[in-house]
Amino acid sequence: MAVQISKKRKFVADGIFKAELNEFLTRELAEDGYSGVEVRVTPTRTEIIILATRTQNVLGEKGRRIRELTAVVQKRFGFPEGSVEHRGTQR
Repeated sequence: MAVQISKKRKFVADGIFKAELNEFLTRELAEDGYSGVEVRVTPTRTEIIILATRTQNVLGEKGRRIRELTAVVQKRFGFPEGSVEHRGTQR
């Protein structure tokens, strides 16, 4: 059963999540031309789309860096394993 939460608290929680995520990615990806993040929430997973000018640097060798970022975000924000998907997009 889902926990009931007021719309006001939901908006505040979503805003805090996006602000913390943006701050984290700004620090991690400063040299890679990080320019923003989009968050899409679906019932089964959360998609985090990273906007950057140098997407190959964001992805890393064989996708290693993007997997590391995914693991850190899952652990920090308490997402279940496999429910977060990161993608890098050119901006």
